[in-house]
Amino acid sequence: MEFLRTPDECFGNLADYPFTANYVDVSDFEGSTLRLSYVDEGPSDGQPVVMIHGNPTWSYMWRKLIPVLAEAGYRAIAIDLIGMGRSDKPTKMSDYTIARHEAWVKEALFERLDLKDAHCILHDWGGIIGLRAIADYQDRVSSIVMSNTGFPTRDPEEPIKHMSRKGAKLMRRFQLYIRFRKNWQHWKMLRKIVRSEMPDADVAGFAAPYPHKKYLVGNRQFTQMLPTRNDNPIIAENWHALQKLKSFKKPFLNLFSDKDIIAPKGYESVRPAIPGTRDYEPVILKGGSHFLLEDIPDAYAREVIAFLSKIKGS
Repeated sequence: MEFLRTPDECFGNLADYPFTANYVDVSDFEGSTLRLSYVDEGPSDGQPVVMIHGNPTWSYMWRKLIPVLAEAGYRAIAIDLIGMGRSDKPTKMSDYTIARHEAWVKEALFERLDLKDAHCILHDWGGIIGLRAIADYQDRVSSIVMSNTGFPTRDPEEPIKHMSRKGAKLMRRFQLYIRFRKNWQHWKMLRKIVRSEMPDADVAGFAAPYPHKKYLVGNRQFTQMLPTRNDNPIIAENWHALQKLKSFKKPFLNLFSDKDIIAPKGYESVRPAIPGTRDYEPVILKGGSHFLLEDIPDAYAREVIAFLSKIKGS
């Protein structure tokens, strides 16, 4: 599998991101390996808190939460999904599937890093990928926080009556737009979506891993995998994962924002099917867009720490 590696100099002096890059090798499914990057801050013997981003972000999105977790005594781990951030970037769109992302995350977190008793915080595509990974490693995970994402499913035994998924019209247009836009400067889209005034330095931080359009393949492929059709394999795979997660009884908090236009009620896809969600009413923070950590990072961090503290004290 051919891949690109963003030059280290692209990551110099990023705003609010003084963290050291760490790396772990994962399989490329063709007999070689890819390098997956992650931030690892706080005490090495602290309880792990794993953050998994979505598209089109990278571990930079957690830059204001990481130090809060580390100061509270947690081992704050924020990964870069393959194809994004400082991780290696396969060059073909066909190199990326959600099943492969799931396998890369499982290998990195539970085999290479051998994490145990971990709290997981999931956003956007990180929700789907993270939940699927957790489904097979429930004994390694102590709690879940899911933000501004959903877990679409379809029982594969049921016949498909309509190929197009309800409400997917705008999403299909977006897919078509990105399919032929090889120079999708997604950091500009992110700036338009957030509700706060995003500083130029922060926009540059999100753009840093992508010095040329050839580095954007992984981001573009995520848009093509959006579940706009009922024959998308992702939703049947999610269904199988959800059957496993029906045994997950540990604390599960849905922490969303009230101005999200992408997955405003994504928590309905996991509540009440996953038992751990039933003891925690969704928390809907005010003033946050889909990228709520850009708009209301302090409020988000307070809720996360309160949730983790409650678990520790119970």
